[in-house]
Amino acid sequence: MRYVAGGFLLSLLLAAPLSAQNVGTVRPMVVPKVADTVQIDYRAQWEQERAKNQQLREENASLHAQLEAWTRKGGSQVHAYCETPTVSANSAGARNDCAAAGYTCEPVSGLCRTSAANSDQCAGGRTWCVYGNRCVRSAEECRP
Repeated sequence: MRYVAGGFLLSLLLAAPLSAQNVGTVRPMVVPKVADTVQIDYRAQWEQERAKNQQLREENASLHAQLEAWTRKGGSQVHAYCETPTVSANSAGARNDCAAAGYTCEPVSGLCRTSAANSDQCAGGRTWCVYGNRCVRSAEECRP
């Protein structure tokens, strides 16, 4: 009985597959022709981008030279700042010790103070003198 059932299954497997009966002819896909096709000239685009890149490099070099001129010592864009509470410095690299004159650095301008409104504006070892709003070494120096 098993042999007969196996023979029946074998005859079913040897029969033509069902999917083969339903397959039609396969045709290759045809690319449609478009009347207004655009031709891209990649070489010309590359040349345009190369020229633009060269122009930007030249502009960058010019701006770099302008920045160098502005920020060198004596340039128009040199800025002062307080490097420490008693040292004034600028973006060109110059420094000034404000404590030598007895004052601190003024944070808004970045320059050394030339007068004081209180003792906090005097350098270490100096005191504020109300007469003349100045910083002095001792009380004897503070006279009207």
